[in-house]
Amino acid sequence: MAPLFDAARLAESGWRQGCVLADELAAVARQHAPPWLDWSGTWWLVITSHDCDVVNPSLEKEPAVEVLRASVGTPVAPSTQELWGRHPRTLKLEVDAEGDAAAVLLSLSVHDRWLLPRELLTDHVPRRVLPSRSRRLVAEWLAKRYIRAAFPTAFDHRWRSAMDKWLKILRRHSAWIQGVYLRLNTLDELPDGEPYHCHVLVAVPHALRGGPDWSKQRDLIERDVEAFWHRHRPQVECDGVMVSGTDEITLADLEVYQRFDADWVSFSDDTPSMPVVTDLLQA
Repeated sequence: MAPLFDAARLAESGWRQGCVLADELAAVARQHAPPWLDWSGTWWLVITSHDCDVVNPSLEKEPAVEVLRASVGTPVAPSTQELWGRHPRTLKLEVDAEGDAAAVLLSLSVHDRWLLPRELLTDHVPRRVLPSRSRRLVAEWLAKRYIRAAFPTAFDHRWRSAMDKWLKILRRHSAWIQGVYLRLNTLDELPDGEPYHCHVLVAVPHALRGGPDWSKQRDLIERDVEAFWHRHRPQVECDGVMVSGTDEITLADLEVYQRFDADWVSFSDDTPSMPVVTDLLQA
């Protein structure tokens, strides 16, 4: 008879999302990994399953946890495309090392993950836990692979060459921007000469709305965003920009918008980002 599964031991041992497997358990986890992975170099194996799933009392409901492999290297200046969740398949993040060692650079691929039987965790404790900011970044990076907004290719071609200018606007106002959402008149592929019409919704942290600088900052954000889109006339017509506090925006408001994804700006300067769950409103 198989021994009873004791989920309480998992919680007592500190297992949760972002835990790094210790060497003994990591060796066991490698036996469950896809056979094509190259294991040269140094690796951390990170639990990416949600906290509630990791310690769920039912092994039948949650028989396994997901493990993500991270290559461990010396911090260098990585490509900005791989920072803060910008790239859908690869991610690099710097975390503090253990003890007095220098920080390390973790390199992750969305394809380097697999399932590990959850009962294997019960006789082990985590080697360490990633910082909360890094855990959130990894979780949202993985989630956005499936729920990130998709705009028509024809629309993207009309403005993407100005991405650097758009990012400058977001960085300039990053302390005031918690999320950006875009509404298009159609998601069809339009021919050249037929314009897309867009409306932009900018979400501001509710704690800043109504403060002494609110009116001035709201006008500045509105002016900069409108000016950016007006440069793309007549291929893209901006019908308006609304800058509102998060306490003024309802889920019903977001139903007709898509998240205009540039969350890496928030991650890079600690500005809160709107919850990923809002993307689930898309049809």
